[in-house]
Amino acid sequence: MADTEFSAALADLAPEQFLLLEGETSRVGDRFAEVDRLAANLIEAALSGHTLISISQGTRGTKNSDRVALTAALSDRDFVDRTFSLAAQQARGAWFLPDTLSLKASSVNLASHIRHHPWHAMTLAHEDVARTRLSESSDALVTWSLLIPLFETLLAPITERAAGSTNSGNEQEVHWVEIFDSYRRLGIDIGPTVSAFAYQGNWSTLDRSGQVHARVSLLDAIGRQDPMQLASHLRADRTRLLVAATMNKARRGTPLARQVLVKALQPVLAAYFGGDWLAFLDYLQLDPNANEEVITALPSPRLYVKGSNATSVAAKHGLPVDDVNAMLAAFMGEDTPVSPVEQRVTVLSHWWAEFNAIHSRQTTSMGPLWGLVEDGPYFIGEGQHLPRQRLYDQLLPQDLVTEVNRLWDGVTLPRWPQTVVSEPYPHRLMAETLGPAVTLWHGIALTAWYICEGPYSRTNLSGLRKYHASQLAALAEANTPIHPTLFDELERAELQLGPPQDLETYVQEVEVAGGRLGVRVSGGGQRRDGFEILRDIIARHRAGWTRRYFQEYLEHRWNHELTGVARELHRFIAAKGKSPTFRQFARFAGTAANRWFNGDLAKLYTALGEKAPETTRRVDLLPIGAHEFVVAVYEQLGGRPHDEQLRITNPGLADRLHQLARLAAASVYYVQTSEALGRAPIPTEFGVNRYEWGWSGGPEKGWPTYQQAIEHVRSAGAT
Repeated sequence: MADTEFSAALADLAPEQFLLLEGETSRVGDRFAEVDRLAANLIEAALSGHTLISISQGTRGTKNSDRVALTAALSDRDFVDRTFSLAAQQARGAWFLPDTLSLKASSVNLASHIRHHPWHAMTLAHEDVARTRLSESSDALVTWSLLIPLFETLLAPITERAAGSTNSGNEQEVHWVEIFDSYRRLGIDIGPTVSAFAYQGNWSTLDRSGQVHARVSLLDAIGRQDPMQLASHLRADRTRLLVAATMNKARRGTPLARQVLVKALQPVLAAYFGGDWLAFLDYLQLDPNANEEVITALPSPRLYVKGSNATSVAAKHGLPVDDVNAMLAAFMGEDTPVSPVEQRVTVLSHWWAEFNAIHSRQTTSMGPLWGLVEDGPYFIGEGQHLPRQRLYDQLLPQDLVTEVNRLWDGVTLPRWPQTVVSEPYPHRLMAETLGPAVTLWHGIALTAWYICEGPYSRTNLSGLRKYHASQLAALAEANTPIHPTLFDELERAELQLGPPQDLETYVQEVEVAGGRLGVRVSGGGQRRDGFEILRDIIARHRAGWTRRYFQEYLEHRWNHELTGVARELHRFIAAKGKSPTFRQFARFAGTAANRWFNGDLAKLYTALGEKAPETTRRVDLLPIGAHEFVVAVYEQLGGRPHDEQLRITNPGLADRLHQLARLAAASVYYVQTSEALGRAPIPTEFGVNRYEWGWSGGPEKGWPTYQQAIEHVRSAGAT
């Protein structure tokens, strides 16, 4: 049989014949013995009531940090680790595998839930979701590639019935035919136990107890099958799809891996061939495509972010320093040979020194420093306990404020990455660039203030460690840890604070329909003498951390982030065989571009030593600062200042003003979208349904008014 005859025959066979043909081929041998045995053992364990995986929730605030672990007893742990580690599969060329993913593993432990908690099994199963990294353990990869497809197939009647359906009767009939066909291919008899779940079966006549019994009976029916047969038949059925896709692309010879491996087929190659495309071709007895390049290791990232060594470069090559500076500036797309990253590192160092000094000299007469670090968009709200807007304008040197506004005033939007648009809150983006260090130190200092000066604090001193756990973990991972004695000293210092003192409250009468009502205007709370004690402890530890780690921490921030982008870029090229488009690049590089290159993806490409596929353009339609713009739009819409009493005296007006405030806050993002599109956005592009339009009688009437208000403010601000 010729090579293509063998692979073409496999593509059309049912699992039983598929396995027979495999057995007749000496080149297959016992290639799949270990993976079939692993799958069979896990099927047997699951149907007996054992849980197969456990999911541990990750650190609060840290993305994709859930952990997935196989809990079933394994006799072939070495095989799992050897075959299903991300590094091992990538070393075989499987760069298509994602590093992070959301595992919807509700089917994997479903059989165990049905055995042990039959009345609540479906609810428990739906909780089995993990947002994790495949690089964390081989268990996550084996769950994604092998277990989820396996148990989604085996337990399809149960999950289909639990999900319900809004499809037409004909569509449901077709779907149930597909489910039963898959059962037949696996060798499972479609008897009354199985057919009870079918469309127009007797499911609707069963009460809840009868449905529970039907699920258990189905598990028993499947459990009577030979688990090795189920495992091998399922492998054959899934592998046949990969074979068929390959042969469909093989009209002019063996196709390239990237031409075949769509998302649905990637788990098949990972599960049964260890992610090795060449091993799959060998199994099919096909020669690799001459243009197939299997990359077993990515190149080491090279970052071009330092341009301030012109003197040494000039001396080495015998060139004038001015010429070298001009070449470096041209290479980096800047007016100066100092790279975008170096410029930001300098400003961040200056900003941190001022931040440190302000916190160290804070007194009770200065008021709280909530607002020194901008941590959210501007919103026109009522109430006493809000951040002090643009406090940094009052406390930081003006030249530093200007530099922050200049270096972080542009961003790229993932949907329209060719355009650099206005960043309405550059000081917020600067703080995000600085990262967990500023979140932690600023948060601890604010807690000390509000514990002492009231009226309340988000956490107490003994809860600081837990409250800032994600930032502490991030700093430890960067090898710039916070010394734990900081928290011990703060807890001991609490004993030195003065006794709690109730803050003044008073009642004011206000006019309401039907008479007058007493309203508590100042909301209580407590304060304690001794803020300076806590301040000095924090300042001493912050100064020590700054002296030991700050510059190292800053280098880690840009180096870790840009190296991560470089690795993703190389991984993309390895998987696709070509560089990403701007839109594809923006998916994993947009955040780094915004933080270190003012949103310019082309400059980030340059810093990675790559030629950008496109050029970017800068559009700035925001004529004044975001805070002034939001206030002006709010007033143009008819908004006015108000206080907390309005919620009681005139709740309808208070709600109307709240709606206007939300729309005013969104006006800067309306402008951003206009910059990216080159025109005003339509309602769906803006996301009109995310807002309330009761103030205007609905979005049909409110949208034109909203647009006119924004354009009026923009035109007035530009003149």
